[in-house]
Amino acid sequence: MMKLRRIALALAVLTSVASTQVTNEQFAAICKEALERSRVMAHLDHLTNRIGPRLTSSDNLTVACEWSRDTLRSFGIDNAHLEEWGSFPVGFNRGPWWGRMTKPREMELACNTDAWTAGTRMPSRGRLLFAPTDAEQLAAMRGKLANVWLLDPPRSELYETLTDVLEQEGGFGFVTSSRGDLLLTAGNPGVRMDDLPAIPVVRLTAADYRTLRSLVEAGEEVEVEFDIRNHFRGGPIPLYNVIADIPGTEHADEFVVVGGHIDSWDGATGATDNGTGTATTLEVARILMAIGARPKRTIRFMLWSGEEQGLLGSRAWVQAHRDEMEHYSACLVHDGGTNYVSGIAGMAEMHPQLATVFAPVIDFDDDMPFRVRDIEAFRPIGSDHESFTAAGVPGFFWDQSGRANYMHTHHTQFDTYDAAVEEYQKHSSVVIATGALGIANLPELLTRENMRVDRSFGGRRSGSQRRMGVQIDPSAGLVVISVVDDSPAARAGLKAGDRILKVGDVAVASMPEFGQAVARGPASTTVTIRRGDEELTLPVTFPQ
Repeated sequence: MMKLRRIALALAVLTSVASTQVTNEQFAAICKEALERSRVMAHLDHLTNRIGPRLTSSDNLTVACEWSRDTLRSFGIDNAHLEEWGSFPVGFNRGPWWGRMTKPREMELACNTDAWTAGTRMPSRGRLLFAPTDAEQLAAMRGKLANVWLLDPPRSELYETLTDVLEQEGGFGFVTSSRGDLLLTAGNPGVRMDDLPAIPVVRLTAADYRTLRSLVEAGEEVEVEFDIRNHFRGGPIPLYNVIADIPGTEHADEFVVVGGHIDSWDGATGATDNGTGTATTLEVARILMAIGARPKRTIRFMLWSGEEQGLLGSRAWVQAHRDEMEHYSACLVHDGGTNYVSGIAGMAEMHPQLATVFAPVIDFDDDMPFRVRDIEAFRPIGSDHESFTAAGVPGFFWDQSGRANYMHTHHTQFDTYDAAVEEYQKHSSVVIATGALGIANLPELLTRENMRVDRSFGGRRSGSQRRMGVQIDPSAGLVVISVVDDSPAARAGLKAGDRILKVGDVAVASMPEFGQAVARGPASTTVTIRRGDEELTLPVTFPQ
């Protein structure tokens, strides 16, 4: 009954709209298909629970790309295909992992390791000792490191020496702590088959770490056991984007892109980052095919890989097709988790066109309102639409709102299917399908008049205007490329080459984490960086 009421409301709203790019009948059909015959959660279920995490270079990612291509073909989009954008020299597949304390009492340990790092060869049980902090302590421990785990690996150059000694003597590895009870997964794909990491670094939740540390400090004999199956595969490993078109009826050589990234980190199953965006992309394709949509421009569905390592798939694709970018009207990217799509932000000059496109959804659901808002410039926040804005194409990252806590799942052990909110996923599918069809049906391409792209990093995804004033290379682990003159970063003393580690007390390992920490923190805070071998904490103040 609620679904029928919402569809009836949608029709009532549309009768009062003077000019839209989606007809009353089309919008009603979109709503009926999205709300009554939805497959969006089935797409997500298969992606996360049948296939699982989709780390770039993993076997799972290839399977996911092939499944997505075949799924798009099953909707009747026969041109769905994979396009190789590059390769990684080494593949990485994560098997099962677990940890526990066996002495002085039994206790399960919540743990993880980064991608492209070493695991264990078998369940590895041994005594837990503090790692040496200087050369003298290491000398005293030589010959005694077989079958031990070391707590708190040193951060200095001693680490490399200690790693070599552990490998020589048969030590198991290191145990360290997360910043809290969220286990963030990251990793550097720059490994070689002839020089693979051999010593695992196991990360525990802060609570479990504190328990172990307090016992070791008290002089207890602590024994821990970890079994972590990390597997490397020699490459090159081919990497793909998934592409499928609903051809335009009047301007087939002009495009509206709908997409998200299909890869994920592998500390969980990649549900809200970005299984939810992959699922809505597939669902929008299904909906538009099911209602027999005949857009004036081609709607191109794209699922990029390599996003988590620095927008690699979308950047490579745009670079390979850069001469065609003038024919792209817009790129719509869903990569903000499971909260409902609540708005779109563009230049003021775009507002009239966007208002006609999204007129059907403005008052569609009072509980999930939508607005078109104006911005001064498109700003990078770390997703694939930026590859298009860099080439002059209006690239949109949806505003999202709702009850889901994105930062609880983003890159953490909790990024699983149960975190997705079905009603939001269905609603977002309505909005994205309407937006894609509406932009494709505009009389002209979306205007680029006065379009500006501010490449200094700014704010969180919800649109905060707070900016640190740095340009960052996310593929290198939040390394500063340049600092904007007279910005908070410049006044704090940040320099090109600095690696950002924390904002305030919040550890950051990705662009979205950095943006959230900047936006949600106090106006006067600190930024912790690594500069060469030195770790520095600098005061930073943002304008009120």
